[in-house]
Amino acid sequence: MRAWVAAVLMMPLPVTAAELLSIDVEHEDGVYTMTSETRFDAPIIGVFDVLTDYEQFDRISSIYRDSGYVDAAEDGTPRVFTEVRGCVMFFCQTMRRTERLENDGLVSIRTVLEPEGSDFVFSEAAWSLREDNEATIVIYTIRMQPAFWVPPVIGPYMMKRKLAKGGADAIERIEALARQSTTRPADLKARGLAGFEDG
Repeated sequence: MRAWVAAVLMMPLPVTAAELLSIDVEHEDGVYTMTSETRFDAPIIGVFDVLTDYEQFDRISSIYRDSGYVDAAEDGTPRVFTEVRGCVMFFCQTMRRTERLENDGLVSIRTVLEPEGSDFVFSEAAWSLREDNEATIVIYTIRMQPAFWVPPVIGPYMMKRKLAKGGADAIERIEALARQSTTRPADLKARGLAGFEDG
C-alpha cells in the first residue's frame, strides 16, 4: 500500500494552469517590440472569445479603465477602443488606443492603430493561436511607438520585468474565463469578426 501511494505521488502532474513560456522585449529608436508565448489549458474558441471580448477587458486586468467596440470602419472591419493606466517604477501613464480589429477565423487576431484619438505614433499587434491537444498556444507580438515621452531608464529590462510580473495574473484570468466561455461561432460573427458561420 505504501509503495502504491509513493508511486502515485511521484507521478508527473498534468499541466493545468496557464504558463508564460517566453517573453522578450526590445527597444530601438523609440520603438518597443514585445513577443510572448503562452500556453492556456483551455479550448481555442474560449481563448479567442476572451481576447476579442473588448467589452469586458476589465475582467482580465485592472489596468483597463475603459474598453469596447466602437463604430465599424466603412468597409465593415470592427474597430475597438482601449484606455489603460500603467506604471513602471515611478513613471505612470494613461494610454488610449483606437484600432482596427482583423482576424482569420480562430487562428489569428490583428490590431492596427488609428493614430487619431490614440496616444501612440503607431501600434500593430498580432495574436497567433493554435491547438495543442486540449490546450491553446498563443504567440503575441506587438510593435509600438508611444507619442508621449518615456524616461530613458525604462528600457527593455524594466519593461520585461514589469510585464512578466503583471502578466502572470492576467494570463491566469484569461484561462479561467476561457474555460467558462460558452461562446459559439455565431456570437463571434455578431461582433463583426470574420470566418464564422451561424451555429
